[in-house]
Amino acid sequence: MVHVDGSVTTCCLDERLENRIGNLVQTPLAALWRGPLMQSWRRAHVEGRFEASGPLCTRCNWRSAGAVPDEDVESWLKAQNDPALTARWRARRAAAQTEPKEGR
Repeated sequence: MVHVDGSVTTCCLDERLENRIGNLVQTPLAALWRGPLMQSWRRAHVEGRFEASGPLCTRCNWRSAGAVPDEDVESWLKAQNDPALTARWRARRAAAQTEPKEGR
């Protein structure tokens, strides 16, 4: 999300810029989005280490905010060329799909 002052955050729910990754006045969006901070946060998300992927991520109800589709995660993983990371993510997804759903 881009704020009026050019600040960029990872989350549309981040009104206080807790997950700020930079500012468009100083850095192009592509550089921020593909930069080392975002790459490390993406990796942490894929690995389920939400505490390492931005201050808001441990408190997020991603179901209401909108989860990244599995196809997009798979595409990113393919670009990373890290079979171990891909295997860990697939194992987490498989485990999550076998867990009982909330309210059932």
